[in-house]
Amino acid sequence: MNKAKWLLLPLLLLATLLAGAIKPYYGGEIAMRLNEPASFNLSTANYSNLIFYSLIYENFFYLKKDGEITSHVFQDYRYDAAARTLFLTLKENLSFSNGKPLTARNIQVSLKVFLASELFTASRLSKVVKAVRFSNEQVLVELLADTPDIIAMLTAPELVVLAEDEQSFSGLFYPHEWEKNHHLTLRANPYYAGGRAYLDTVRILFTEGPAPDLFLGAPGQFKENFLEFDSGIYQNIYLCFLQGDIGQNTKIALYSLLKRFNEAAGFRFRELNALTADEESPVAIRIKGLSPQKTASILKFSEIKLYVLSSLSNLEKELTAFLKDSNLRIETQFIDDSQFMAFLDSTGIKYVLIDKIFQKKTPAEEKISRILKESSFNRFNAQYLRMLSELEEARTSNSQELLMEQIARISEAIVNDGFIFPLFQKNYSLYARKSWPALEIDYYGRPLLQQVSKTHD
Repeated sequence: MNKAKWLLLPLLLLATLLAGAIKPYYGGEIAMRLNEPASFNLSTANYSNLIFYSLIYENFFYLKKDGEITSHVFQDYRYDAAARTLFLTLKENLSFSNGKPLTARNIQVSLKVFLASELFTASRLSKVVKAVRFSNEQVLVELLADTPDIIAMLTAPELVVLAEDEQSFSGLFYPHEWEKNHHLTLRANPYYAGGRAYLDTVRILFTEGPAPDLFLGAPGQFKENFLEFDSGIYQNIYLCFLQGDIGQNTKIALYSLLKRFNEAAGFRFRELNALTADEESPVAIRIKGLSPQKTASILKFSEIKLYVLSSLSNLEKELTAFLKDSNLRIETQFIDDSQFMAFLDSTGIKYVLIDKIFQKKTPAEEKISRILKESSFNRFNAQYLRMLSELEEARTSNSQELLMEQIARISEAIVNDGFIFPLFQKNYSLYARKSWPALEIDYYGRPLLQQVSKTHD
């Protein structure tokens, strides 16, 4: 052995010892506290749901905080501007959590399901997609016009790989055991497209108790032994009126009552006086509330049925108790977000409480467009489609002043028409125990657990 090799040998031995000192290994469990989902049907209406469903469903693409786009499903993705076609080539031998093959047909069906949804991101994508075809292990997305940012448009968190079997999942984990109102256990998906997770189990807790390894909380809370991650998102809650025969006094009385609910709940939420966030809105929406006595006199014989999307189910106990204490005839019914549209077609719903989450970095005009598209429930198409068109024209005018004027006009029109009243806003941070290294969060504030593992000496 020559002298150079002898010199390298101690360095190699040292590197081996250091690598063995702290290294990840397969196994272990991480505990997180989230709101209990209504079902395994995909719903990303609130931050908790956004995180939960990202664990059991795989996205087409991931958008990292630095703007990098990656995919675990596709080994190659190429956009041909001349052909106006995106070519998506699947990795070989992909499977769902039950071992059934994950094919190009699954990708085609999943994309079509997304395009048919009522989401704003889906409607924007559907305007540029001409057809979705597949051949062998390749999916071809044909476009109506040259769309250079097509891959970025496919990073929407709601665009996931779906299986024909409802009990099979494409994500990093799959549901194993669900004890209602207590916990849900997820096991590592051995067939995950990105490679098996280091962790064996994710235990999701729905009850209060000692701080778990991962949980949501208000920003700026000091937590010993925890790292705080800025989620980059906020959650807004709105009161919507879906029928035109509701009196203005009744609307404002119900609005005033729900405003006081926030006080009874210990001011869990911030006051919201805009359709997006107060600090980014060009106009403040001021709805003059009514006194408790006036509210009670108006609502005393109303017999209101307030429908609430299940993404707000964490409020159910407090809201039900508050309304009962008010001695008013107000009944609440919580509905699974994914089933709301079907329910709406068969029931005369007048009052509904909804929530939306937004990325702080998203332009205000896109947030307004989402509210118009996703909160009208197809009841105000003519009027609000015109507003969407006008907002798009203002966006492409490159005039910030014109854009802000249009946002202000739409915001005032929505409230004046008695269509939607903003109620509350909540900001979140994600807290993670320091003993769990390699944790990252993506652009949408979701923890990426694939590389998270315990370490041992």
